Amino acid sequence: MDGDDVECRYYAGWSMIGKDEGGRGALGRSILVPGCAPGPPEESGEPDPIPSRPGRARVMDQGWHTASGRPRAIVGVCLLAAGALGGHATGQQSVPPADPIIEEGASGRIAMIPPPEVAAPDGIAPPVLPAALPSPEPGRPLVPGQVIYPIDLAGALRLAGARDLDIAIARARVAQAVADLVHARALWLPSLFLGPNWIRHDGSTQIVEGAVRQISKSSLFLGATGALGQGITGPIPAGGPAPVSGTTAVIRISDAIFAPLAARQVVQAERAGVASATNDALLGLAEAYLDLQLAAGRLQIAREAVGHAEELAELTGSFARTGAGLEADHRRALAELERRQVEVEDAVGALEIASAEVVRRTRLDPRIVVAPIEPPESVLRLVADDCPVDDLIVAGLQNRPELAQYQALVEATLVRLKQAKLRPIIPSLALRTSAGGFGGGSNSFFGNFDGRFDTDVNLFWTIEHLGLGDHARIRRSDAERQEAVLRLVQTQDLVAAEVVRADKARLAALRRMDRAARQLPDAQRSLELNLTNIRRGARLPGATRPIEVLQPIQALVQARTDSLEAVLDYNRAQFRLYHAIGRPPLLPPASSTTDAPPSNPFSMPLP
Repeated sequence: MDGDDVECRYYAGWSMIGKDEGGRGALGRSILVPGCAPGPPEESGEPDPIPSRPGRARVMDQGWHTASGRPRAIVGVCLLAAGALGGHATGQQSVPPADPIIEEGASGRIAMIPPPEVAAPDGIAPPVLPAALPSPEPGRPLVPGQVIYPIDLAGALRLAGARDLDIAIARARVAQAVADLVHARALWLPSLFLGPNWIRHDGSTQIVEGAVRQISKSSLFLGATGALGQGITGPIPAGGPAPVSGTTAVIRISDAIFAPLAARQVVQAERAGVASATNDALLGLAEAYLDLQLAAGRLQIAREAVGHAEELAELTGSFARTGAGLEADHRRALAELERRQVEVEDAVGALEIASAEVVRRTRLDPRIVVAPIEPPESVLRLVADDCPVDDLIVAGLQNRPELAQYQALVEATLVRLKQAKLRPIIPSLALRTSAGGFGGGSNSFFGNFDGRFDTDVNLFWTIEHLGLGDHARIRRSDAERQEAVLRLVQTQDLVAAEVVRADKARLAALRRMDRAARQLPDAQRSLELNLTNIRRGARLPGATRPIEVLQPIQALVQARTDSLEAVLDYNRAQFRLYHAIGRPPLLPPASSTTDAPPSNPFSMPLP
């Protein structure tokens, strides 16, 4: 067998899958992944007859060792270094990472670490942790005729980062801001106006000497005019009679100086907005994927409960037929079986609903159903549990792209405020040069065409509305600055609150995980002991009634559910905390081991 291949196994629970470096048997669980056919558990010690197919699929070992006995990294999700997706600023606050269960040298990666180890009591088989299989199994239909597409967290994050519409919209806003910056930088360049200018006059006019005469004349100008400014207006202010072309362009030097400075800050703000949109999109996808894992885990727990209920129904039915039990107990067991089957149907519906949300966020074909490959109880550790909350808050205030965005907007308002204050002091410039052919004559005669060249330069100051307009402009710019500063402070408070809230939720979920880890083996042992007492103590005085197994079944379901919810709440808090400190997950390289789910055929391609 190839050094990187391990056998495909298809079973739930704990099993001996090899020996560790010390020669001891290693407990672990293997998972069926696409490309491996399901095979029975290894009970006789013989190797699985169905090896993994090279180039197609590999077993993702959920235990601590592979079948060959070598330590193997748990499949994880890589995390983004500062600025990889959003252009974060350098000098970010360092947050101590969690201890990863991966090889050294892979910086910025996380690992899906297994749940807490549960010691197996003497004489009792090790308990099966909740949802040990990837639930539902990839390829196994929830309803007849349905196709299930497997998906993992890394692939889903990659799809969300590449296809999310909010990210695309944020990038479009960056393109708009860059275009505005280019336009602002071009204010110093002249504009060219091409076209003829025809003048016809009939009636009174005043000649240079002052007399008024009746004149009929016409003229034609063919050429071009080059002028500073953004557009053309009437005559130059305070510039005397209009020249031949009658057009003037004025450039405000204050606009040419300060407009590019403000536009540059807007570009920085929009680029930070892309990072913010990326963080939000990946967090939304991660939470949707955790909802999918929760639904898959509950489905697996419900299916296991159906198996226990079926066993209970068989036992109570057998006891009732032989007279060792009551018919009422059998009917109660059948009612419990029906209830558990209904829970399976509910779990199937919940899984399909959660799948629809993941499909929406990844922009896949909305008609498909996806199922997670990773076991739902896999623990994600993105930030060390012992990291002080003060360090986390500082990291969030330094790294969050929203703060960089609002800081850039504050800088833009400061530039505009300075521009408004200097606007009456800095003059405006009107410069125009025209060249072309000019001719005309009396009445409708056109002749005497010859070349003509005109240049007009005018420098002037403007006091808008006797200074009241300038004062109002300054007050408005200052109010915009105050609003931007307040929004920045508001965002700082929000970031600190998000960090604290996510950290508290993480610690609370961690305590629940510890409690669930202690509760689960007791529930498992209670069920096994009750079943053992029923089989061994039938017809003996004081023997356990079969119906008494009902409560241990319910207790095991609750224990598994508590453990599953605690783990997923912990993972959710980890993602929220990682988002709160401004570090989005990195999209790992695309994998060719599985076929990608179909894209949305109803969606228009992105520009």
